[in-house]
Amino acid sequence: MKKTLIIGILILSNSVFGQIPGKSIEGPIVLFDTLTIKQGDILYLGKGSDPDTGNFIHLYIPKNKTINTLYNIFSNNDDLSHKAIPQRNLDKDFADRQLVIESFSKVSSKKKGNRILGVIDMKEYQLIEGVFFNDCVVDLESAIKSGEIIKIGAPELTENAPVELLFSSFEMTQKGIEPVVVAINNLSSTELYNKTFEWVNSFYMLPNQPTITAVPDEKININDYAKNVPFGTIMGMELFVDLPYLFTVDFTDGEITMTFMLGDENGDITDKNGEVIANISPSHLFNKHGEVHKMSQVFKVEAERIMNELSYAMVDYLMK
Repeated sequence: MKKTLIIGILILSNSVFGQIPGKSIEGPIVLFDTLTIKQGDILYLGKGSDPDTGNFIHLYIPKNKTINTLYNIFSNNDDLSHKAIPQRNLDKDFADRQLVIESFSKVSSKKKGNRILGVIDMKEYQLIEGVFFNDCVVDLESAIKSGEIIKIGAPELTENAPVELLFSSFEMTQKGIEPVVVAINNLSSTELYNKTFEWVNSFYMLPNQPTITAVPDEKININDYAKNVPFGTIMGMELFVDLPYLFTVDFTDGEITMTFMLGDENGDITDKNGEVIANISPSHLFNKHGEVHKMSQVFKVEAERIMNELSYAMVDYLMK
């Protein structure tokens, strides 16, 4: 088994190796309303998300003001001066490492709001410019959303045992709906394709049977609609629509890519006669400042719930 790094989510460290702000909290903690993380859980790192360097963005060594250099610590020089260093992102070579949760902390700021941070004890694993780094901060939610953390498992699991998969949620933005990529390293593209077909047959039941098109071992398209989706309120009257969607899953060895298209290619929703009754394209849901129109707020929440319930149900099946 790979060597496991031990992390603690700490605050107000008095060590010269890190100065982590925040407030200690007891676990377990809950992220994204549904994900529970406990002390001792193992976090599995993916790849760094910095597009230029490949380094990690949401795992970093915080700015330090009082760190002894190795030369001063191990030389006969009695002048143990200190070397201040700026914040450093964790190097891309740490991809696929494992981290173990030891404790929890919560930090707050006006700019980023409330966040859960982790701290990795780095002094046994990293040496940069003659300086040992004891604390490496993990911004848990951001790391999960970016794919820098891809899995979580209980400490008793072995390397080949199944673990709970973490992946980004679908979100409607001014730029559209971004694809979501999930790593499932123990299954080939053929196995993923076959298991997804099994899930489709078990999840979708008549009379709400979807239209399925597929390229064997490569892609599955699911055309269906969600009935009676809340769309908004006009003059005190609630409006509902039947929301058509195209749920596409692409397969490669050890990985799936999920995409959603809501409405038709232009974002139109039509009635049984083919008449356009609504448009849900980004230009209709968001204003020029990227804010959701008040009329669209309820629909956005409901549409994201539908996409995420479907994707989570499918991935849960694939991981069993």
